Formats: sequence, structure tokens, C-alpha cells
Amino acid sequence: MQNKTLLIGIGILAVGLLALPQTLALFVGQHNWYDTTTVDNGVPCAKCHADVVQEIYSTEGLAGDGTNGFHRAQSTDGGCQACHMTTGPNEGGIDQANANDAGTVDSFHAAAAPACIDCHDGNGGGGNNALIGLTGADEVHKPFVEQANTTDVAFLKGANEACIACHTHVAVDITWTKRTGMSLTAEETQPGGPGSAHSWNVGNYVATGVATVLTEGEADGTGNATVTIP
Repeated sequence: MQNKTLLIGIGILAVGLLALPQTLALFVGQHNWYDTTTVDNGVPCAKCHADVVQEIYSTEGLAGDGTNGFHRAQSTDGGCQACHMTTGPNEGGIDQANANDAGTVDSFHAAAAPACIDCHDGNGGGGNNALIGLTGADEVHKPFVEQANTTDVAFLKGANEACIACHTHVAVDITWTKRTGMSLTAEETQPGGPGSAHSWNVGNYVATGVATVLTEGEADGTGNATVTIP
């Protein structure tokens, strides 16, 4: 019995000797604290957002290096701080040094979700010129922008979905439901003749037929479409 107990003890000890170093290694460095009193909050954004950092440092794609270079040059941390720790009550910022002072608004604890038109409004920031142009009476993208800017369906800030869809490398997939035909009536009111033109009353326009069009976009700006007509 004693031998059996001894063997069990030796086995447990052997397992512990193998597992304990791995357990210790798992927690090495887990308790290093970042200094959040610095201007850029001290936390490396790339720790969680490596994909965004890779994108902003990329020189490939439709935008080239010009646009990306400009954005990452806006702050010392590669551009994150310039957009996501912006100053201003429009983003609901809080002065961490004077959190109880409602009149002092100049920073964020973590990050802000800015609207593209905060800077890209066509008027140097702070206005809405871009939205005015996109929501004009004859602007074909008006429904797209207005729906993106509707709070009950939005998943990004403001109309950012519409901005990102056109101005970045995001692949956009759209299911369209489109009409395939049109009917109308044309009534001749004056027969016309030599030296006299015909006259018609045209109206009763009706869209007919339905087709489903699936467009699948690619990040390089290309895409394809599949048309289904019942």
C-alpha cells in the first residue's frame, strides 16, 4: 500500500514539474501596467487593432500611400490618436483631470467613435457641407446616405457606412430588387400632317417585372453581378 502511495506521489510530482513551468510562462508579463497619464493614453492601439494598423501603413491599393500617409502622420501613434481621441463636446469627451467639470471637455478615457464628416465636411471640419451635397434633391445616393445616417439602423457613427463603402477598400455586397420593364399610354391628340407636328398626351407610367441583382464587391475596386429574373 505504501509503495502504491509512493508511486502515485511520484507521478503527481512528475506532472507538476512538467506543468508548473508552462503555467508560470503563461502569466509572465501579464501584470505590466501602461501609463494612462500620457497624451496618447499610453496603451498601444496595435495590441488589439493590428489589422487597422496594417491597413493604415499599407502603400497598396486604390488610395496609394498619399491618403494613408496623411492619416498616420496626424499623431505620434500612427494616426490613431488624431481621429479616435479627438477634442470636442460633439464626441462626448471628458477631461480626465477634471471629470466633474462639465465645462472642460478635451479627452477620452479610451477612444472616440468619430464621424467622417467631423473632418471631411468640405469646409475644414466642424460643418456638414458634405452631407448637404450628398442629400441634395437630385443626388442619386441620397437614400443610401440618409439611411446610413438614421440612428435606428446605423451600426457606425453618423453616415460613416456610406463614406466607408465608397472611399475605402471595403468590399460592398448589395442585393438589388429592380424593375425589368415599364408600361405607359400615349394618346394622339393631333394627327399632324404636312407642316404640322403630331401632338401626344403621354402618361400612366407603371414599372413592371422584378429582377434580383446580387453585386459582390472586391477590396481592389472590382466586382461581379448575378442577375435573377423569376
